Amino acid sequence: MNPPSRAFTLIELIGVLAVIGILAAILVPSLVRKMDVLAGQQESAILKSYSDALQQSIMRNRYIPAHTNWVSVVATELGMDVAKVTTNTRNQPRIFLIDPLLQVGVNGGGFPYTQNNAGSVVTNSSGAIIAPVNARVVILSSVGPALPVGVVSGIPSTNDFNAVWDWNDAGSVLPASSTWTGWAGTADDLKVQRVNLSPLFLRLVLLTYASPSGSRYSIDSTNWATATVVTTNTAGNEGYFIKNSVLALHNDPSRGSTLDSQQILIRGNSFVYNESVWRGSLTGISPAGGLDIGTVVDKFLKAPTNPSAPANQQPAVVQTMMDFMDAYEAWAKGADGIYNTGDDFPPGNGGLRGAAITKQGLMMTAVQNLYQANSHYPPEGTGACP
Repeated sequence: MNPPSRAFTLIELIGVLAVIGILAAILVPSLVRKMDVLAGQQESAILKSYSDALQQSIMRNRYIPAHTNWVSVVATELGMDVAKVTTNTRNQPRIFLIDPLLQVGVNGGGFPYTQNNAGSVVTNSSGAIIAPVNARVVILSSVGPALPVGVVSGIPSTNDFNAVWDWNDAGSVLPASSTWTGWAGTADDLKVQRVNLSPLFLRLVLLTYASPSGSRYSIDSTNWATATVVTTNTAGNEGYFIKNSVLALHNDPSRGSTLDSQQILIRGNSFVYNESVWRGSLTGISPAGGLDIGTVVDKFLKAPTNPSAPANQQPAVVQTMMDFMDAYEAWAKGADGIYNTGDDFPPGNGGLRGAAITKQGLMMTAVQNLYQANSHYPPEGTGACP
């Protein structure tokens, strides 16, 4: 005969349930916090991948989307469904904010931006071409409660954008603008990915010297008919182009309007159409004391510009210097082919001497204008410069 089985009494069952309840009260909040942390880390990684995909798409397509179509651009680049880019795993929307002070392409230009042969030619108050201004966007989302009502994709106020851009992700305080006052979420719930697009733009300067007019260039095309003529003035052509753009350099009509070469833009650069050949620097200048003048000119053109200087001042200095050297050589050689010697511009060769002096003055003015937009302040009084 089997002994009777002993079952849980009601009191014992209640005791077990009480223990389970106590353990749950201890463990569940900790588990929820861990799940929130993991969700936040996952969302931060996803937003970073979206930032990378956006920049890769920009460099590949030479196109920057607006807040209305960024999702499709990122989704296409990553091969994802649009809905997965639009909304995160917590079913909260991802927001795309554009800096309201952005200028790209032309003064006041914004996104979307499609690159053309001119590139970005934003100018400062002095008329000098500068890199795109405030080319910044933010992708943000929440892994907690819904974002404040005022946080929507688009172009926010300057204060609201800067508050998010300057926000300390590692802190416990929300962005310092009224938009975030009273939000039910915490700093840990807010995930922000900043995207600075300025490094994607590279400066390009094209000049022509001692060559027939009509040389051309084009971007991402080899079509002569749609190529842009390189101007023969002192400024040349200058602009900022998206990294990995393909520059095509064309010869002038006297050389058959043929394609000379193609260059992938991976850094700021300059090219000169010199003696009917495209070059990275000027030729025909012999190094003196080991100094390669062509390299010096190349580095000078690539150097950071003075924002207070007039437009395209560095190319202007190079052009006026070349003009002066031509005029000086013509005067020095003289009509009889014998070079003059002695002090600067002694009398003789009347018209040639005057032309050289004029070119010298223009060169000095161009150099002086590197440092001041409207006038020149000599370092030691008005007589410091000849």
